[in-house]
Amino acid sequence: MVSNSQTMFSAVSLCHICNEHKEFVAPDNYETCRDGLHSPQCGHGWCVTRERAMATVLFSLFSRDEVKQLTIHDVAPAERGLSYWLYLNAAKLTPTGYFPNKPFGSTVDGLRNENLEKQTFDDQIFDVVTHLDVMEHLFDPFLALSEIYRTLKPGGYCLFTTPTYDNRSKSEQVAFIENGKLRIIGEPEYHGNPQDPEGSLVTWRYGYDLPKLIQERTDFDVEVRRWQSKGVAVMGPMNEVYILRRPNQ
Repeated sequence: MVSNSQTMFSAVSLCHICNEHKEFVAPDNYETCRDGLHSPQCGHGWCVTRERAMATVLFSLFSRDEVKQLTIHDVAPAERGLSYWLYLNAAKLTPTGYFPNKPFGSTVDGLRNENLEKQTFDDQIFDVVTHLDVMEHLFDPFLALSEIYRTLKPGGYCLFTTPTYDNRSKSEQVAFIENGKLRIIGEPEYHGNPQDPEGSLVTWRYGYDLPKLIQERTDFDVEVRRWQSKGVAVMGPMNEVYILRRPNQ
């Protein structure tokens, strides 16, 4: 623990992305940790908490050597963190972005262009599909998850993060396309998008009923993991990783 006004929390933690112990610092040990818990020792591969959470889950399901040989669909990758590790190490990686004015299935800026709600991929081709903070920007996230289910091999996993509000028992859709026009409830909210400098509109605000909604509207069962762990530098709110697995049969 350090006491200066700029850094109130410090811990040496195992980062599951780089597989190294590093010092992580943040202004506090909870509220700022989703985006503010980081390691000053990281270079190009710096990461935020949800990326370490995703890596913690991924490498609990598969060894690092196994991941290198998996067929992986990484949605909207950032040039950092787990996406960067996969880019460097996963031999059968397909990174995708969303460019609505370009042909779907084509390559745009090194990414395959895909609409998650209507994908161009064949059935049962991926071992793992990953996406970080994408679900809250989809108009029909459950259709997108059903499409992911279609593209997963039997036994395959969909792993994702999305902001989940601890004060919400029910999820709420806040943006709609109706008769070809956008309708927004309340004040529009935008989040950063690695493929679009204008950011992405928030369409859903999720509550603790999200696992139930997924089970009701897709063929997936759901497991959720969350942490308050100095050991793996995953702390603070909204760090849940959702684990969806297509059955073997």
